[in-house]
Parts: sequence; C-alpha cells; structure tokens
Amino acid sequence: MSNTKVLFLCWLALVGATAVTVYLGASPLTLAAQVGAVLLVAIIKSGLIIDGFMELRHTQRRWRLIMYGWPLAMSLIIAVTLLLPGF
Repeated sequence: MSNTKVLFLCWLALVGATAVTVYLGASPLTLAAQVGAVLLVAIIKSGLIIDGFMELRHTQRRWRLIMYGWPLAMSLIIAVTLLLPGF
C-alpha cells in the first residue's frame, strides 16, 4: 500500500475516533465508564499517530515500546487522578 493511502486511512481513522470521543463525552455513562472509554480511544489514536504519521512501524521494537509507553502512562495517571478521591 502506498504511503499516501496509509496516511489517508490513518487520517480517516483519527476523524472517526474523534467523533467517537465526542459521542462518549456526551453519553449518559458513569464518570468511570466515560473516562475509561475516552482514554481507550485516546490510546488508539496515539497508536495511529505513532505508527501512521510518525512511521515508527518500520523502526526497532524498543523505540515503539518507548513511544507507546508514554500515552499508556499518561492515561493511567489521568485515570487515577480523576477516579480516585483525594487527588
């Protein structure tokens, strides 16, 4: 698949994921369910950016692990601060 097609498909997926995020933010779910769902979509979006736009799908595994570790760590910190009382 050509690079242009990959970028276009990544862009379409990001647009769709953004629409899902907006829907989830306005949904009648509990706070914990909203936070979890929105953070899961954010992790998926970061994966699309890392692999698609940054083209790290062609690099060594350790760089990909480092790049994927950051959104996972930030999502965990956000979830803890939003869901645990006293933070």
